[in-house]
Amino acid sequence: MGVSGQKSRPSDPVLGQAYRIIGLQVLVTALISLALLAIHGTLIAASAFAGGAIGFTTSWVYARRMTVRADDPRALLRNHFVAELLKLGLTVILLAAVLILFPGVATLPLLLTFMATLAVYWVALLFVF
Repeated sequence: MGVSGQKSRPSDPVLGQAYRIIGLQVLVTALISLALLAIHGTLIAASAFAGGAIGFTTSWVYARRMTVRADDPRALLRNHFVAELLKLGLTVILLAAVLILFPGVATLPLLLTFMATLAVYWVALLFVF
């Protein structure tokens, strides 16, 4: 069941595209984290992974909310609005949680990898639509 109690379509092509984009975000996060692990060590790599994880987790939440079946344009717009609010709120909560609960977090790799996941999203949209 979706967030509003409606079922998502199991073979929804939009959801499939969204999951491919999220998969690319996970891949970019893993590649950046592994490269930083080899060059700078565990703390920097873990910080980068945390930033990327925030990016792809919030994208997943957005995709799940947006693919709830909407039978009319108003419901679709409402789904989009709620999905954006959820994504923004979750981003703030997750960033705050990492900064509070992860002692010594390297903020530059955290933020740069988060931004890389956002860039993947926007670049992938250029090729999908």
